[in-house]
Amino acid sequence: MDQAKKAICDHIDGLASELFDISRWLYEHPETAYQEREACRYLSEFMKEKGFETDNGIGGVETAFMAKPKGMLPAHPAVAFLAEYDALTKIGHGCGHNLIAAASIGASLAARDLFQDLPGSFALAGTPAEEGGGGKVRLIQKGVFKDFDFALMFHPHHFNLTGENTLGRIKVNIEFFGRSAHAAAAPEKGRNALDALVSAYMAIANLRQQMKPDARVHGIITHGGDAPNVIPDHAAMLFYVRAVTPDELDELFERFSECCHGAARGAGCRCTLDIQPPSLEPMKRYPTLERFVAANMEALGLKVQVKEAPSGSTDAANLSRVMPVVHAMVKVCDEDTPIHTRAFAQNTLSAQSRAALVNGAKILALTAYDYFSHPEIREAAKEDLQSVD
Repeated sequence: MDQAKKAICDHIDGLASELFDISRWLYEHPETAYQEREACRYLSEFMKEKGFETDNGIGGVETAFMAKPKGMLPAHPAVAFLAEYDALTKIGHGCGHNLIAAASIGASLAARDLFQDLPGSFALAGTPAEEGGGGKVRLIQKGVFKDFDFALMFHPHHFNLTGENTLGRIKVNIEFFGRSAHAAAAPEKGRNALDALVSAYMAIANLRQQMKPDARVHGIITHGGDAPNVIPDHAAMLFYVRAVTPDELDELFERFSECCHGAARGAGCRCTLDIQPPSLEPMKRYPTLERFVAANMEALGLKVQVKEAPSGSTDAANLSRVMPVVHAMVKVCDEDTPIHTRAFAQNTLSAQSRAALVNGAKILALTAYDYFSHPEIREAAKEDLQSVD
């Protein structure tokens, strides 16, 4: 590691206590998608105290913000460090977004203090509602990222990865409509919407036998009727449909739709499928950038691992379709502590997670340094963006 990179690491080591305090505060004040008002206020005020200019409510999203060093003029290359800070309902920070926000803040502070002689500009982008809300998609649509060339973040994981394939995701609300009747006195006059839903649910379960191994379909029943002695004239369920490529996602959703419509017709009912925006894209990977991520991980003493199978979906993938994105993973615990659980949330306070937070901030800052320092990296990333995946 050269002297400039060693200085970056030393600087972030000096910030470790403050960064962990940020992570702990977010852990203790969890807020779900688009409700992160206190987190947005807390993080933007922290950045103000550190000499950044902040703009809250960017893109018309109340709990989003942008923080830029005072006096820094817009210039290219322009880099965005992405901060996530929303929590999961009833679980808290079971996806470790408290660590993500703190790490991106650490990288932003290091860049402000040590990147003065490098070309370009940077900012910390506070991006809410990753969990189910697709906050980054709304920000993309409003042009928040149009003047940036590169975005990067780290995510806590069970492995050390330069990046990870993710699944495209369609979120869909399905409603079934029948005819109500007295369930005992005149059942023949009814058309049972709940029966249609149950038949659709079972057809979807059978569909899984013919799905590709990395595809996913899963959901919940949100309404099944109002009284047991009244045949339900309305029933509803909410589902996620996921696949690893856009074409596979479209094909799987068509088959999913057929399961629903066929079940509705069989019960003498009708159904509607209402796609809930935003839909999420599969992640586009950037091999050139990830090679530098790997080198920086190894320089920090982290063993880089390889994981081919995709897991989950993220709105960062939508951003990866319009600009180069690094979405690095750092191990915080073993696989026996599943993500999206209270145990994983509790683990974000552990010594291993604290070390991962510091390493995550270093990986972001070191990779941004590489990007700013080497024009050939920037050109290769542009070529990767144009490539067909």
